[in-house]
Amino acid sequence: MSSNATLRRCVVFLFAAVYLLVGVPLWYKLTTIYRAQLPMDYIKSLHENRFQDVHMTIPVYIKSNLYRFPDIHDAVQIQVNHLLNSKRQYVPWSLQILPYDEQLLSGEQKDAYHVVELDLDDFVGYYLPYDTKRTVVYFDDPSVVANDLPFFVAQTLIEHTFALEWDHLSHQGHQAAKRNGNSISINYSPNVHLSISLLNGDGTPVAWEISETLVKYFTPFREMLSPIVNFTVDTSIVFHNDLNLHTLSNSTDVTWQDLAHVIDLSELSSSVYYSEQNALNLAIVFPSAKLSPQGLPFINGTGGQETTAAGDNWDSFIVPQWGVLIVNKDPLEENTKLKESYLSPIMYKFAKDIFQLLGLADTVEDLSSLVITMDSFKRLTILQNMDNAVETLWSLLKLTESFEQMSIPLEVRNNVTEALDLRLAIVDDLNNPELGSDAVWDDLLLKSNRLVQLCESSFFHGEMVQQNFFPQEHKVAVYLPLLGPITVVIFIGLVANLKESNAKPEDQNKELTKNEEEEKRALQEAEGLHAVDGEDEIVESTE
Repeated sequence: MSSNATLRRCVVFLFAAVYLLVGVPLWYKLTTIYRAQLPMDYIKSLHENRFQDVHMTIPVYIKSNLYRFPDIHDAVQIQVNHLLNSKRQYVPWSLQILPYDEQLLSGEQKDAYHVVELDLDDFVGYYLPYDTKRTVVYFDDPSVVANDLPFFVAQTLIEHTFALEWDHLSHQGHQAAKRNGNSISINYSPNVHLSISLLNGDGTPVAWEISETLVKYFTPFREMLSPIVNFTVDTSIVFHNDLNLHTLSNSTDVTWQDLAHVIDLSELSSSVYYSEQNALNLAIVFPSAKLSPQGLPFINGTGGQETTAAGDNWDSFIVPQWGVLIVNKDPLEENTKLKESYLSPIMYKFAKDIFQLLGLADTVEDLSSLVITMDSFKRLTILQNMDNAVETLWSLLKLTESFEQMSIPLEVRNNVTEALDLRLAIVDDLNNPELGSDAVWDDLLLKSNRLVQLCESSFFHGEMVQQNFFPQEHKVAVYLPLLGPITVVIFIGLVANLKESNAKPEDQNKELTKNEEEEKRALQEAEGLHAVDGEDEIVESTE
């Protein structure tokens, strides 16, 4: 009996040990959600002060074409700092005024930096060329004698050359931008698709010289904007579609609000598939000769410079966050071919409107100095991308804190780490007063685009988007029918075995005495039956 009790005890303890040491850890491992550690404290600090480590510095070289001013850069620097400190800055930034460097600003680097040229003239004023980053400041002798030249140069730089930074990076400008926004422009994206369509209200065959026009007039425009945005273009001809403009055939006084309530862009917008995140459209619409035999009388402006082969007048309308709509007054005749002379003014108008649709300028007048505007747009976009990246990381952090059982894959942590390292690299270059060429700003723009991409990849990760998490109560509900009975059986068996092992010695002796008495009684019965030493004697009666 003792050996049986020992074996029973070993079996019970073996089952309990396997259950506790193997089963429970294995169940916990298989049901535990992997949550990679994210730099939560650092992300929270960035969210509280997103530009805490940023002080963007823009180098500006000053050059005098006639007089020698050995300390003009220091005097201008004092005035620039005074003007910048007069506004509370949302993003700290400054200008580093440096003396002209002939060796640096020569050859390919000639137009890569901002340069102020001081020219003696009969009046005091300034001029911003269209195609360079130069700022020409005109001064006269009285301004030099009165020592007004440094202040005038500083005022020109802050309020005109860097007017976008001056307006948008101040605390008031940033709050106004957040409150009002831009209802015309699309959200910035480094890749934008352009869809150019010719809409004929009838089904008569038409053709157009769009390929030649794009190569001649639009390709240089694409190359100029290539550091900021990359365009992909498709063209198409759509028949029997005048965007419902025939309903206005009898109207002579049509406002943009009337036009917006009539035109139907849904079919046109969904007809082209593109992989880019954003798209802009150019729709050239001709009314139907059947539905609008007299044309569209509310079109009374001449869009082009001259009467074209189509012989039509047209007006241009900007459709906010969509593109440009060119509405022609008269229908097209059968087998008409739209020449380059008709398309080129449209492409020129569309190119100017793209600046507003991309957010490069609020009005056409802002494009008086295109290169300087594009350069400022790069810097503002870099800072905006950094702002958006921190906001995305903060949203990711709030998401993981709200769902404690949500998986955080290792790839997400790697993307977040890479994004934060890339942000620090961008900050180092922004704060470096020696860096400020076109190549530097182009590189920083690419890095900031990559920064946004990494943050969005982390937030929109497959396991994060699907919210694949297994709440604790679900674990209990699923596994309790299986684990409950096993746990109860092992627990009861273990308790019973422990009770048997802890029984008192007197009870064991009593049990042993009872067993001995039963054995003795059985032996006596065996002797009465003549069974000795386990052998039975069978006695047969004989007669």
